[in-house]
Amino acid sequence: MIATAVLAAAIAGAALASCGQARADSSPVSAAAPSPSASPSAVTLPAASPPSARRMTVLACGDVLLARTPGKRAAEHGFRYLFEGVRDLVSGADVAFANLETPVSYLGEPYPGKPPNVTFRADPATLFGVAWAGFDVLSLANNHMNDYGPRAVDETLAYVDLLGIARCGAGRDLEEARRAAVVERDGVRFAFLAYAEDWWSVRGAESLEAAVAATRAEARLEAAPDGNALSAHGVAHALEAQILEDVARVKDVVRPDYLFVSVHWGDEHQRAPNAFQRGLGRAAIDAGATAVLGHHPHVLQPVERYKDGLIVYSLGNFVFDMAADATYETAALRLVLEGGRILRVEIEPLTIVRGAYYPRLATPDEASARLRDLNRWSSRLSTPIVEIDGKGAVYF
Repeated sequence: MIATAVLAAAIAGAALASCGQARADSSPVSAAAPSPSASPSAVTLPAASPPSARRMTVLACGDVLLARTPGKRAAEHGFRYLFEGVRDLVSGADVAFANLETPVSYLGEPYPGKPPNVTFRADPATLFGVAWAGFDVLSLANNHMNDYGPRAVDETLAYVDLLGIARCGAGRDLEEARRAAVVERDGVRFAFLAYAEDWWSVRGAESLEAAVAATRAEARLEAAPDGNALSAHGVAHALEAQILEDVARVKDVVRPDYLFVSVHWGDEHQRAPNAFQRGLGRAAIDAGATAVLGHHPHVLQPVERYKDGLIVYSLGNFVFDMAADATYETAALRLVLEGGRILRVEIEPLTIVRGAYYPRLATPDEASARLRDLNRWSSRLSTPIVEIDGKGAVYF
């Protein structure tokens, strides 16, 4: 417990220090006050533009694994190591988003029956790298967040909060797991929701009311040391009715300029989205989401321009160690936004370095091959990708 408290204090201090380098939330732009000598009748203040009229960028990235061999590399070379090749890319966006594919904790017990090589738990110190790179929002809704049980989930929530990174998709109860992460930049409000398909070790969070009815949280954890029996901790399941309900609620209560829905879905290593992905993705856009950001297949899948929204069926990996070559061929997507809508999407091809497991910008040859593949897959969904100077573009 003492070690955890010391690290928590260190993380909090590092977060404050890193905030001086990374971009910070800005207050709404206001006109400068006239000088005392100026005549009131001679001063004309410019009319303020509505926040949504300002051009902004959101960078969407894939799965981030801080356990297993990426965690070992971070321990060997320092917390910056996994993100040195992409820090400018990440911090250059107004808002940067990714999926954290592991709990970060010292606590918990492995999920019963799950093979050790796919049961993840990372050293909380590795989160320094995520904050240093400039990530603003993390999805915690995936099939590994519960790998070490509710105690590890609880610590993960606490560490992410200490670093000042917004989070969505997991919580100490269902209400928290379904709550939107909200980030503001220059008066522009971004909201993020996240969900995971219900399979294997994806443990859904329980309703706060149900948890309270069972017994107090402290008593639950004391009675069940592994926290598995009664804890309400977990992720938000990818249930269409709940997702559409949450989208409607966030639009009504939070009133964001832009709303993103992240879903951990689909079939691993498959290049084409399945029927569930296509149906749910389009339903979320119909309900008012700006974009749907998919994770889990570990490879890139097509993007679809659907009505005024965007569906990214899979962003692939961002930091990961897997066997298949295709899992090292990835990309980040930069959404350029203005006036409450998407103007265009810019695709930045990336390559994860084998043995090191960090992403870097793709070489010209790698980028061209990556964009040709994405264009072929996405054109089948009536979404052609234009290649310009080694980057892809989708226009709206």
